[in-house]
Amino acid sequence: MLLGDQTLSSTEPRSLAAPALAIGLALALVAAAILVAPVSTAALVGIGLGLVALAGYATVRWPRAIIVVVVLAPILDRYIVSGLLPPEVVQLAQFLSEGLLLVVGVTLAVRAWRSGTLAPALRHPVTYLLGAFVVLGAVSALLNGVPPHVAAIGLLFTLDAAVLFFLPRFVGFGRRQQVRAVAAVLVVIGAAAVVVLVQAVLSPDILGLRFVTGRFGEGYRLAGFIGDPNVFGAFAAAASPFVLLAIPRSSGRLRWIAVAAAFLLLLALWLSFSRGAWLAMAIGTLGTLLLIDRRALLIALLLLVATFVSSQVMPRNLLLPTADGGPERPSLIESTVDRAGTVGQGRDLRTLFVLNAIPIVVDHPLLGVGPGRFGGAVADRFPTPVYAEYGTDALLTDETQRTVDNFWLHLLVEAGALGLAAFLAAMLSAAIPMLRTARRSTGARAVLVGGALAAVAALSVSGVSTMLLEANSVGFLVWFLLGLGSLMVVDEAIEAPA
Repeated sequence: MLLGDQTLSSTEPRSLAAPALAIGLALALVAAAILVAPVSTAALVGIGLGLVALAGYATVRWPRAIIVVVVLAPILDRYIVSGLLPPEVVQLAQFLSEGLLLVVGVTLAVRAWRSGTLAPALRHPVTYLLGAFVVLGAVSALLNGVPPHVAAIGLLFTLDAAVLFFLPRFVGFGRRQQVRAVAAVLVVIGAAAVVVLVQAVLSPDILGLRFVTGRFGEGYRLAGFIGDPNVFGAFAAAASPFVLLAIPRSSGRLRWIAVAAAFLLLLALWLSFSRGAWLAMAIGTLGTLLLIDRRALLIALLLLVATFVSSQVMPRNLLLPTADGGPERPSLIESTVDRAGTVGQGRDLRTLFVLNAIPIVVDHPLLGVGPGRFGGAVADRFPTPVYAEYGTDALLTDETQRTVDNFWLHLLVEAGALGLAAFLAAMLSAAIPMLRTARRSTGARAVLVGGALAAVAALSVSGVSTMLLEANSVGFLVWFLLGLGSLMVVDEAIEAPA
């Protein structure tokens, strides 16, 4: 049985009263925030501060659990709570995850310093390479005359999620705790996949859920309670390798549970109509499985075919009125061919962004145009001369399209080849040891470290067609999995002599 060697530690707290009370209070505060938001912004801010204070208390009592809460918090504040709040206060809600990260990060850093684990946790190539990225960014900002506050915010938006790499290293995660952390993430993504399936079968707007209408004959692009099909698709591609790797390593009931979970995630992935997520699955997830476990790769290919067929023949939109014939059944093949045609003809906006960026990169090859000057949220909020000089503003005419939808292009233009190399090297310095560990591991460790590596690869590939690595919803998860993976690599080194 998968994870059958895990036993309950006698030192774990037996009472659930305190955490249950904290969870209940947190939910009550969230409900109160939704109720008072239309009435008083000051009360909403007060409730937000109360949640942050509660997080500080929980950090002291249950540090590992609160780290997982921080990883999942952007899903709550950006995609669930934000949809229930008035538009004028949505931005306030979206700062909740940053506030949680700040409080939890500072508290755990102080705790690690007092216990003597801070220096060992920071002693990793990721630290030095991200430091180099900051130095290069500062030099670029100085040479390009970027205002200090714009440069600082630009670096912050790119690197704040990297704090999640260090938090697991501050407190340590045992094998059972690693399993619980990954399971919590999978449960949330799996729940979203269930909602996607319900939307597809019954109605895309059931229970007031949001959906996206496709522009290439997709009909409805679904994302469950996450709302954004590109975000959900990236999550589904990232969650799938854990259960795919578990299938050949488990037996009996657990194997069938893993098969069902993989089928659900992959079916929902097709229903999202997120081509970027499909690309992330094909290159990131399947490419990593090819390197570490070809049995899981074969299972993934078979399930992808089965779920594709299911997505074409399953019942759809049963609750929608049929007097006018109802919506046409979407075709994954035709809609994808149409989308590919726009790319080939140079009419796709993402392609136009790449073409627009070429002369900028030629003019600023090594250090870029400076942090916060191109492509991301900072360049949208603070006027940048780069857009006017190179005609980028002519492409950003739609109010709903304010970024270049390509994280790596954004990073190349802002940080140049040297900055991009430092950032990639930081990620690879954690990922390459994980790859070595995954290839020679068995059982639970193979599932955990291999799944984490494939998830990071999938989410990184998704950055080619989205700015998700700048968004905390995905960035938090990427760096958390890298941090957790670095602990698994150390665990293997400790256990190897025995």
